[in-house]
Amino acid sequence: MSMDELLKVKVKVASKVETEVSQAPATISFFDSYYISRYGHEVINDLLYTQPGFAPAQDYDRPTVSFRGNFDSWSNNHILHLIDGIPFNDNLYGTAYTWLTPLFFSKNIEVIRGPGSALYGSYATNGVVQMNTLKAADLHGRVYSRWTLPGNNHQQRYEVMSGVEKEYFDFIYAYSFNKSEDYQYNSFDGSGRIATLSAPNTGRPQALKLSVNNDQQSDYFWAKATISDKWQIQFHKHGWDFQTGHGWLFWIPDFDENMVESRHILSLTYKSQNNNGTQYEYLLRYQKHDISWNQRYYPNGAFENYYPAGMWEYLKTAAEDLLFRAQITQFLDETSGLSLVAGFESDYFLYSGDKEHYSNVNVDSLNFEPFPNNEFRSLGPWLDYLFDEPVINTAIYAQLMTGDFLDEQIELTLGLRWDQVSLNYRTVTEDPIEKISKTSSQLSPRVAIVYSVLPNYSMKFLSSKAFRAPTPTEMGGAHTFSLASNITELKPEKVITSEIGGNWTINDSYNLSWNYFITEFKNQIAYSTTNFNLSTNIFSTKNSGVEFEIQGQHKKVHWFANATFTQRDKERILAFDDNDIPEFTPHPNDLKWYPKLLINTGVSIELTDGWLISTNIHYHDKVKRRANEQGNPGGELPFGVSVPLDFNLDDHRPKTLDSWVNINMKLSYEINEKIKSHLKIDNLSDSNQSLVKIGPYPFDYEQPERNLELYFTAEF
Repeated sequence: MSMDELLKVKVKVASKVETEVSQAPATISFFDSYYISRYGHEVINDLLYTQPGFAPAQDYDRPTVSFRGNFDSWSNNHILHLIDGIPFNDNLYGTAYTWLTPLFFSKNIEVIRGPGSALYGSYATNGVVQMNTLKAADLHGRVYSRWTLPGNNHQQRYEVMSGVEKEYFDFIYAYSFNKSEDYQYNSFDGSGRIATLSAPNTGRPQALKLSVNNDQQSDYFWAKATISDKWQIQFHKHGWDFQTGHGWLFWIPDFDENMVESRHILSLTYKSQNNNGTQYEYLLRYQKHDISWNQRYYPNGAFENYYPAGMWEYLKTAAEDLLFRAQITQFLDETSGLSLVAGFESDYFLYSGDKEHYSNVNVDSLNFEPFPNNEFRSLGPWLDYLFDEPVINTAIYAQLMTGDFLDEQIELTLGLRWDQVSLNYRTVTEDPIEKISKTSSQLSPRVAIVYSVLPNYSMKFLSSKAFRAPTPTEMGGAHTFSLASNITELKPEKVITSEIGGNWTINDSYNLSWNYFITEFKNQIAYSTTNFNLSTNIFSTKNSGVEFEIQGQHKKVHWFANATFTQRDKERILAFDDNDIPEFTPHPNDLKWYPKLLINTGVSIELTDGWLISTNIHYHDKVKRRANEQGNPGGELPFGVSVPLDFNLDDHRPKTLDSWVNINMKLSYEINEKIKSHLKIDNLSDSNQSLVKIGPYPFDYEQPERNLELYFTAEF
């Protein structure tokens, strides 16, 4: 498509009403399956890491997506994931599995940068990603497959997709298997294990390096049946297993762990046809999340042999939720585009105990003593505070879009959503146990003005408020080392964002867009190191910045370039230890943990004789640490780990992470009209790339070395 055609594509995620990209009341981008394929994007993160505002990050073993100056933690990424309008965030942690979800069954992707809570509620604080899936009709009777040849460094992916199309019935299914033998490297950790008390280059103690294991594999099965373009049934089965890398208490495990999870999601959707300007939509979605963890927290002999056999915790459990939505769209004036959307949602979450839960350590004792003779004994319910007590979220929302009803050049969107979370929790630390009712509500307003200054230039003025409610794992955890919850004091996260931007379609080949944002993020939740991994509101921040993007499309050449500059305007530390010492040193006017400058660029060229070559380049600016993460830690690392008094963090990792450049390349050749071969090279220059580990630890997260993958795709 030309740039002009691309910006006239109708998207729905920004308003639940089909609107051209250039007129949508949000900072939004659209990507078709051809774009995704030619740049070699395989999962959602691959796409987001090339977009303005988003930045690659890592916390524990997970690749996360930081956004506009704020890091993103393991337990609660702030992106809402939709598939055909259906929310797919996890029911335990609220996670969008953007590093695992394959893209190949998507017809196109819509990405909103910024809040979306006025329509979608919790989780939509940093952005919304909607995958619009294929139908069997899009395959034209073909079977799609992909397979990786043996001998690849780290990555193997296998995919298959097929379907059946009848007059009133369309059925499609897809399966993906991915194995990632991630870059294993030697690293320091947070255990305080010492290799030498007098390193040759410093004369000071140096920590012991151990092998980090980040191996992962996952499989994804998806099926969708569409009946008369009104009824739709979808089934998703997503399973994955992984290793915890540096460990969940940052002691690199001395044994392989067995960490397995899966989700089963079944949805039923009914959408009526537009009847005299009225359209109805109903959704019923069931989700079950299964966990089977055999986790190694401490190695043999930890804490001067306090744990002679180390520490294991085994958990086998599950949780379920049921979501219902009823929505009406009223097209008040279809000629001008004047419309009203209103809806009701209710989500019912239930945890009913564990199948198995035991450890060789008494996690409920004052000093976490090991059980006698290293016995494994049963532990209490993993989410005991919420045991057999439902968490109910109820919401109503409404949105008015004027189209050009008021003015041909000005379109106004007004939105408002009210959410209420209700639960009864058990006081598991008291005797007798009591039940306490807790209710919290949030109001999420939104105002958007799209001003068509010229036929080829539009301005957007956006202001909205978003929130993320504490998740069941942040509220209900007990009798475990895997999480520590804070049901009485934890506050919802709140985001207030204002943006002004412009979009200029220079001609059919070039498009330039820009926007300036101010984002105030209140009460960010993360695992607190000063409170032994307690889910805590750690800080509030205010950031501002600018984003630029230019895209070009001429004949068989496509290219893009974007840049994001972010600065810290204000911050306030919220997490303190028992002595009222803040968890982090404050730096109210200096951006920490995040690069000030991000640049992405890419080009794809269709050559003659069936060849296609593409590359995308990511520049990651230097990243600064906080003052308390440098120098001498005073003889103690987080979680009560002792180190020699002359131990120095700067001997193990630099005071500031250097900038780095990542280059990915893909080369494809069409053997015949049915089979294509592909060579995909990640980190082409084999550069050293590190992502910041927040907190006073002696290590950062190293990213994979150069990886070559040779694979074939076929359509029969």
